[in-house]
Amino acid sequence: MGAKKRAAATLMAAGTLAACAVPNQGTAMPAVAPNTIVIQPPAVAAPPQTVYVAPPTTQTVYPVPSVPVAQTVIAFYDAINRRDFPTAWNLGGRRLAKGGTYASWSSGYATTSWTALTVRSVSGDTVYVDLSARQTDGSLRTFSGSYTVSGGVITGADMKRLS
Repeated sequence: MGAKKRAAATLMAAGTLAACAVPNQGTAMPAVAPNTIVIQPPAVAAPPQTVYVAPPTTQTVYPVPSVPVAQTVIAFYDAINRRDFPTAWNLGGRRLAKGGTYASWSSGYATTSWTALTVRSVSGDTVYVDLSARQTDGSLRTFSGSYTVSGGVITGADMKRLS
């Protein structure tokens, strides 16, 4: 017997420090008696959770295209999100109202909670966008199309409602 095993056997025989005995190296010691089957309860999946995302506040987060015509369209919808209708009117609302009054045009946004604009591309003075508009009743309206910009003002729009 080697010195280690002899010391372990002597200690075990004496009834002290049995936990220090060295088992065969590399052999796993079972935590339960042999031939015992341990059944664990199945893992219970957590129920799905609904996450509510608050609409944007006065801060709009977007990567700003370096193209001035795109910046005009972004600024227009940023003003609408901030309920700054005079600024939106001056950025193109006047032209989009097609001769209508400021009061009539701005009241058209009365049921719009917020908008999200995605600039898809820019070609010359035309900005191609996708637009989502959350309504006060919770519904979502989506649009796709283009805006024409000249002199820092939206001069025309060709938008189609998708939903």
